[in-house]
Amino acid sequence: MRPAQQPVVLLGALVALALAVPASPSGAVPQWDNLVLTAVGAWAAWRCARLTRGMTGRARLPWRLLGLSSLLLTCAGLVTGLGIGGAQGRFGVGVLVLVAALGPMVSAALIGGQVRGTRWPVLVIDVLMVTVALVVVVDVLVLAPAMTPGAIDPVLQPLVIAYGVYPEVAVGVVGALCTVSAAAVRRPATAVILMTALLGLAAALLAAHLVQPAGPWAAGADVAIVGALVTGVHAVRLASAVPAQLSAADTAPAVNTAGVAVDVLALVGVPVTLVTALLLDLRVTDGALACTAVVVLLLLVRLFMRIRDSDRIEEDLLRSEDDFRGLVEASSDGVAIVDAGFRLEFTSPAARTLLGIADADPHPLLLDLLPEEDRARVRRELGTAAGGAAPAVHLQLGDGEGGPRELEVTHHERPGSGRRVLHLRDVTTRRRRERELERMAFTDHLTRLPNRALLFQEMAAVSTATGDRALLVLDLDGFKAVNDSAGHEAGDLLLVEVARRLQGLLRADDLVARLGGDEFAVLLAGDEEAAVEAAQRVVDALARPCRIGDRTFSVGASVGLCLVHPGGGQLAFRQADAALGAAKKAGKGCWRLHTEDRVAQAAAGSSVAIALADGEVQLRFDTIANGDTGVLAAVHAQPVWVHPELGALPAAELWAAAERQGCTAALQQWLISRACGDVAALDDQLLVAVDLPAGLVHADELPGEVDSALRAAGLAPPRLTLLVTEEVLQTSSAALIPALHAVHRTGVRLGLDDYGMGSTLWSQLARLPLEVVMVDVRNLSAGGNHDRTPELLGAIGRSARDFEVSTVAKEITSGQLLHELRVQGVVAVAGPVLPTGLTVAEVAGLLRRPGPAVVAPLPPARAAAGV
Repeated sequence: MRPAQQPVVLLGALVALALAVPASPSGAVPQWDNLVLTAVGAWAAWRCARLTRGMTGRARLPWRLLGLSSLLLTCAGLVTGLGIGGAQGRFGVGVLVLVAALGPMVSAALIGGQVRGTRWPVLVIDVLMVTVALVVVVDVLVLAPAMTPGAIDPVLQPLVIAYGVYPEVAVGVVGALCTVSAAAVRRPATAVILMTALLGLAAALLAAHLVQPAGPWAAGADVAIVGALVTGVHAVRLASAVPAQLSAADTAPAVNTAGVAVDVLALVGVPVTLVTALLLDLRVTDGALACTAVVVLLLLVRLFMRIRDSDRIEEDLLRSEDDFRGLVEASSDGVAIVDAGFRLEFTSPAARTLLGIADADPHPLLLDLLPEEDRARVRRELGTAAGGAAPAVHLQLGDGEGGPRELEVTHHERPGSGRRVLHLRDVTTRRRRERELERMAFTDHLTRLPNRALLFQEMAAVSTATGDRALLVLDLDGFKAVNDSAGHEAGDLLLVEVARRLQGLLRADDLVARLGGDEFAVLLAGDEEAAVEAAQRVVDALARPCRIGDRTFSVGASVGLCLVHPGGGQLAFRQADAALGAAKKAGKGCWRLHTEDRVAQAAAGSSVAIALADGEVQLRFDTIANGDTGVLAAVHAQPVWVHPELGALPAAELWAAAERQGCTAALQQWLISRACGDVAALDDQLLVAVDLPAGLVHADELPGEVDSALRAAGLAPPRLTLLVTEEVLQTSSAALIPALHAVHRTGVRLGLDDYGMGSTLWSQLARLPLEVVMVDVRNLSAGGNHDRTPELLGAIGRSARDFEVSTVAKEITSGQLLHELRVQGVVAVAGPVLPTGLTVAEVAGLLRRPGPAVVAPLPPARAAAGV
C-alpha cells in the first residue's frame, strides 16, 4: 500500500469506531468496536508481512515482530468481540494482549543491537533508570490516589495496576533502547517509539475506564490502539526502504530525538513529581521512595561508567598519539604542518631532512627554504587550495648533500584551524627517470634530434595563435652508396654530421627532427618566403663535402616544403613529401614547394556542413582480404569530398577543411554513422574499419556516437573497428584513452594504424586493449629496398599473435611483395594491389561475384610453409 493510503485506513477505522462504539454497550455480544479493531489489526498484520517479504536476515526480525504483535491483537479483539470462551476466553485474551504488548519492546532491543559497537550494560542501566523514573511519576500522581481505600473494587486493583504500570515500562524500555539507533533506521525507530506511546495511552485509558467506567475512556482507548496499529505499519514501511547492504555510515550511531525526549522527561519528572507531591500534600508511598532511591543509585552507576569510559578514551588517545608519532618519525616520507603564514609548526625528522632544516631553527618559514623564483607559485598553490585535499605541489630545493632535490607535496587543510598538513616525498630519482624516458620516447637515439613522434606532436599544436609555420622534409642524395662503400658505421657518422649542420643553420625556435634512415624534417616559424630561404640554405649546406674519418663524402639533399595549417599536420607531411618527390624527379640537390593548396580553396569557397547535407561527402572503401585465402573479410572506410570544382579531396584534405570551418564534430558523427549503416546493408559478416584523425577526435562524444550508430544500423559491435595512430594518441586530449576503453567495453574492436615508426607495440597495449595492428610496409623498407620487409613484418606478426592481436599489412604495391607477406602468415592484407577507393555500390557488386576471393589464394604448399 502506498503511504498516501494509510491515512485513508486510519480515517475509515475512526468512522467505523464512531458507529460501532454506541452500538456496543458493556456486556453486549457482539462487541462491534472490538471487531473493528480486529479488522484493523488483520490489515496491519497483512501489510507487515508484505513489507518484510523483501527484507533479509536479521534486518527483518524486529519488523516481523511488530506484524506478529498486530496478529495477536487481532486474535484478542476477535475473541472479545464475539464473546468466545467465557471466563477462559477472557483469560486467553489477557495472555494474548500481554504477549502482544511485549512485541514493541523486543523490537526496540533488536533495533538497538544494530548499532555498531552497542554496549549492552549501558543500555540495560538506561532502560532500568528511565523505567523506574516513570514508575515513580505515575505512582505518585496517578496510582497512589487511585489505590486509596474505597476508591475502586479490590478485585479490579491488580488489573488497574497492570494497565497503569504498562505505559511506564513500555515507553521507558523502548525510549531508552532507541535513544541511539543506527543511522539507517533512525526514522523507523522514531515510529516505534510513537507506536509504543499510543499503546501506553490506550492502557492508561483502559485503567481510567476501570476506575471510573465511562464510554469516552473506552472509545479513546480504541482510537489509540488504531493509531498504534497504523503507526506500526508506517514504521515497517520506512524500514523496508533501508538497503539490504548497509555501509559503515548506515550502521554508525545516530541520536534519536524522540528517545532523548523520553529519557529527559522521565529523569526530570522524578524531582518535579516529588516537589509537586510536597506542595499538594500528596501521599508518597514507600514504593515510590524506594524507586527514587533506585533511580539515584543508577544515576551514580551511570556517572561512574561515564568517568571510566572517559579515562579509557583518554588513554586510547594518548596511546594513539604515541603510535602516530612513532609511525611519523619512522616513515621515510616527511610530515609537516604549516600555519596560515606558512610557518612550519611541526616537522617530522624525515621532513627536516628533506627540507634541509637546521636543528637550531625549529619553526622556520617554508617559503624561506625555497628558491626565490618558486615562492610565489608555492604560496599560490598552497594558499588558494582551501578546504579538503588539493592537487600535489612540486618543490625544488637547492644543493644539499646529494645535490638538488625535488619534492612532491600532497596537502590538506585542517578544518577551522587555518593550518595545512603536508606530506613530503622525495621524487628526485623518479622525476629524473621520467624526464629520461620522455626524452627517449621523443628523441632519435643516434643523432639526439627529436623524432617523428615529437614532430607530429608539435604540428598538432599549430594554431592561428602560433603564427605561420612551414614544414621541410628532406633526404640525402646518394646515402645508400655511402653505406655500401664505407659501411654502416660511416653512414651513422655522416647522419650525425648532417644533424649538426641542420641545427647550426636554423633558429632555436625551429624544430629539426630525424624521421628515420636518411630522412629529416624541419618545422620552422615563418611564411612561405622564409621557408623557401631556409630550404635553399639546407640544400647549400648539405651540398658541401663531409669529412668522416679519413674519407670525404658528397651527398647533397633534396627538400620538399609546404605551409602547415591548424589541424593539418598529417596533410602537411603528405604535401611536403610529395614536393620532395618532385625535387628528386627534378634532378635532386634542389627544393620544391607544394603550391596547390586545395584545402584552402575548398574551405574558402564551400562549406563542409553543406557538403555533408548535399551528399558531396561520400565514403570510399579499401578492401582487406584474408592473408591465406584472399577472401574479402573487411573494408576500410574513408570519407572523401567530391568537390564540384576541385574534384575528389581525400580524407586528410577533407578533415583539414573541416578543422578550419569548425565542422570536425559533425564529420566524425557522419563518418561513424554512415560507415555502420552502409556495411550493415551490404552483408551480415563483413567487417568495417574507421580512422579517427589525429588531433581532431571529439573524445567526450565518441562513446555515445558509436552506440547510436550501431543501434541505428543494427550492426553488431564486433564488426566495427576504430583505428588510431600513435599520432592520434599523442595529440588528442587525455579523455581519448578512457573514451576508447568505454567503446571497447561495448564490444567494438580497437586497432593501431600505421604501426612501425614509433614506440613499441607493448607500450601501446599497456594503454589500450588493441585487437588489430595495421602495418604500413613502406615504413619497413629503406630507399625502396623491400628485401627485409617480409622478415620485419613476420617478426611483428609473431609478437602480435602472442597478445592475440591480428596483423594487417597495408600499402602493398606489388604482387611479389604480397606473395612474400602472405607466406609470413600475415592475417590480412590491403593495398593498391587489391581493389581500393570503391563506392558502396562497387563493394556490393564485389560481394555478389561467384568467387569471393579478391586475391588469388595461396598455393597449398606455400600456405603450409607460412603456418
